Amino acid sequence: MVSFSGLSRIGMIVMGSALLVVPVASASFKNLQVMPKNVSKGALIAQMNAQIVALGKDCTHCHDPKDPSAETPMKEKAREMMRMVNEINAKYPATMNRITCWTCHRGKNVPEKPPGQ
Repeated sequence: MVSFSGLSRIGMIVMGSALLVVPVASASFKNLQVMPKNVSKGALIAQMNAQIVALGKDCTHCHDPKDPSAETPMKEKAREMMRMVNEINAKYPATMNRITCWTCHRGKNVPEKPPGQ
């Protein structure tokens, strides 16, 4: 398991048949830009775990293990993708099922191209 300095608790969530373990900050979250500032730890952990499953990666794909709140290029990409998902779900609330990261990524860092592309 990855060790994050400054993190003192472990959060666990069951996603399908997998139990995912994620460090939880002992203080309030820093630098939330897409999720609500008052998001609960449980909701934030659930969102991060869903992204872990959807992309087939771990926390260090986006977060710096020495400073999880530090900016990284992948954190900005994740924010961009979360905004896109939120916009699509808001634009088509009644005409399609809610989409998630899994909708396109299916456990892969880069979504596969459709046949013929």
